[in-house]
Amino acid sequence: MPIAVDHLKKVALEIQADTRKGELVFICGAASEGFCPFEYELLHKTPGDQLHLSVPRDKAVRTFAHLYTPLQKALGITKPAETFDLTVSVIAISDPEPREIIQALAQVTDQNGCGGDCGCGCGGC
Repeated sequence: MPIAVDHLKKVALEIQADTRKGELVFICGAASEGFCPFEYELLHKTPGDQLHLSVPRDKAVRTFAHLYTPLQKALGITKPAETFDLTVSVIAISDPEPREIIQALAQVTDQNGCGGDCGCGCGGC
């Protein structure tokens, strides 16, 4: 049975938005608030599963929370469209090394802000 997305699993995603494609790798549930809405959508997915999301720009920061900035970087987005139309493919899921969990926790608390007045706990808003 393949490993599924769950708390503190290392997740690799391929994300496509229009003509942009990128890869996002993160530790699921590493934020102090727990899972963000995007991570909830991914829970229990396995490699090969796909997810289609359409997120209005005014809800993107809340939906992606601490993953908003890494998502923008992965896709090379500098100015978000009115709606994030994404196809998300689960590429791989694994048990992270302890140091990767510590790094993820440190990253979540030191993002220099996510770029919005979001209340996501990033400390920079």
